Amino acid sequence: MNKNKAWRTVASKPLLDSRWLRVNQETCELPNGKIIDDFYTLWQPDWVLILARDIEGKWIMTHQYRHGIHAESLEFPAGIIDLGETPLEAAQRELQEECAFAGGRWTFLREFPMNPDRHRGRFFVVLAEGVTANGKTKFDDTEDIDSLRLTTEEIEEKMRSGEIVHPHQIAAFLLYVRK
Repeated sequence: MNKNKAWRTVASKPLLDSRWLRVNQETCELPNGKIIDDFYTLWQPDWVLILARDIEGKWIMTHQYRHGIHAESLEFPAGIIDLGETPLEAAQRELQEECAFAGGRWTFLREFPMNPDRHRGRFFVVLAEGVTANGKTKFDDTEDIDSLRLTTEEIEEKMRSGEIVHPHQIAAFLLYVRK
């Protein structure tokens, strides 16, 4: 497959530009010459997903409300990467802020596009092993998070039952535990 399949952006018009989301309407030319006048691209801030295990081998999880689904969600700790932070630094900060865990061994696992179809943001997966309770949580204004610890088997059952629904998190966890 040597054929160039890249689209060429002919024009880009910003429709929304906020802290949480940017939306552009783009005019794109396909390799066959066809023009698409209304292709929309999205950008969300880069974020980090933390697969954190404590010294007993249990996974640190969060339980919090997610407005996008209008429900509470059981997830791995995660958060937006602040300006000037590396994914590893953001992971360490987020795990402390959301769950009050720190220490251990930290490994950068992978970078993924959020959605290759139209999203320009990325998410990063970091593994933390042997973390221990440390201090207190420090939530952002939009956060009200409960932390819990689960075994691998409990997490896999909650994924099967639909209690854990975040597709990026499910994929990252299964890539790690099935390696």
